[in-house]
Formats: sequence, C-alpha cells, structure tokens
Amino acid sequence: MSMSQNNLWNELGGKDKIKELLEKKKKEILSLYYQDFKEGQIKTIEPEDFIDMATSGYERELHLSLSDTERKTLEEIEQALQRLETGQYGICQNCGKTIQIPRLKAVPWARFCIKCQQMYEEGLI
Repeated sequence: MSMSQNNLWNELGGKDKIKELLEKKKKEILSLYYQDFKEGQIKTIEPEDFIDMATSGYERELHLSLSDTERKTLEEIEQALQRLETGQYGICQNCGKTIQIPRLKAVPWARFCIKCQQMYEEGLI
C-alpha cells in the first residue's frame, strides 16, 4: 500500500470503517429490496378493478427498475469490498489516480475519480 493510500484510508477512518460503511449500505439496499418485494406481493394479491390493476402493474415496473439500480449498486459495493481487500480501494480504475476523499465519503463504492466518472457517463471510457 502506498503512503497516499495509507493517508486516504486514515482520512476515511481506516479499513474497518470503510468496510463497515460498505456493508451498511449493502444491508440497506437488501432491506429495501425485500420490503419492496413484500409490498409488491401484497399489492398484487387482489386488485379490485382495472384501474387498480394498471396502477399495480405500474408499481411493479417501478419496483423492478429500482431493483436494477439497486442490483448495480450492490455489484459496485461488492467490487469495492474486493478492492479494499486487494489494496486497490480509492484508486481510480481508469486513470490510476487517488479518488478524492469527499467523493469517497459521498459514494464509498466509487470506482472512478470525478473526471473519469464524467467520461464514463458520457460513454468515453
């Protein structure tokens, strides 16, 4: 681990604290997923009329799309946990520079620095 990597981890509270934050977010997402799943089951048991059925279908679609986003975040969290174990946490996977501390505090599973994240979102990397 480089000296800057060590400083980064210290600024974020240490490896255990980072892991705790990632695991907490993972549990939050899973909890919301299971809650949405249960609500979806309850709402689909007895729709009273066609309007309710349409609304219920829309809500199911919304839950499914949210689940896709949640699944992607879960994958990113798992990858961040792996990077933490291999000493690559906090290193941009594109340019290799250290990811800024405020970004890691806001998005602990970030795999790109802000500049590279923008390029990723624009389809440039």
